[in-house]
Amino acid sequence: MKKLIVSIVFSTLCFASWNASAEDKPIDPAAGKTLYETYCFMCHDRGLSHAPRPGEKGDWAKLLPLGEDTLYTSIIDGPNHMYSKGISPIWSEWQLKSMIRYLTSTVTDASTQAQIGSASEADKAQHLRLMHGRKLYEQACFKCHNYGDLGAPQLGNAEAWAARKDKGIDTLVKTVIDGKAHMYAHGGSNSLSTEEFKMMTEYMLSTLEEGWVSPQQNGQ
Repeated sequence: MKKLIVSIVFSTLCFASWNASAEDKPIDPAAGKTLYETYCFMCHDRGLSHAPRPGEKGDWAKLLPLGEDTLYTSIIDGPNHMYSKGISPIWSEWQLKSMIRYLTSTVTDASTQAQIGSASEADKAQHLRLMHGRKLYEQACFKCHNYGDLGAPQLGNAEAWAARKDKGIDTLVKTVIDGKAHMYAHGGSNSLSTEEFKMMTEYMLSTLEEGWVSPQQNGQ
């Protein structure tokens, strides 16, 4: 029994040591390229559901300033239509950041490297909130709000939101929680917290900004 316990402890320590040493390795874009071509190319090469494509600077213009750490956190959560980590067996921070480094290297050179991570911490945090808000929206609210069914203010429709957006985020969130007209209390999603409804509402309001394109127009 003692031998078994010693063996398990030793194996655990060895694994922990290996894992730590792996994470301590320098980020490697060459390894990231191999991982990308194994797990991620099917969506990103074709830009499916807004997946940023390698080599396409326009796809990365708003992402580069967010920096690798923010993009890494976003991948873990699963931005937009991508599941967490793209449902790939890639779990290591080193692997994911190596892949991010490879992808950003396809759209940057010496003169544009300074763009990476140049956004403010507030903008980085807000990006993550909006991405998570969109994910929650697409789980709970899209059936009515994508199309403006049953009087729901349609996503991206400035006219539908004109009388609502100036009420403030807290008032809008309270309306969702209380329920209104054909909308059930909590939007019919009782498992979500007030903060999660706030993130969803922030995402919906963000679609009123110039340059937003609806999911329908993008075939999403």
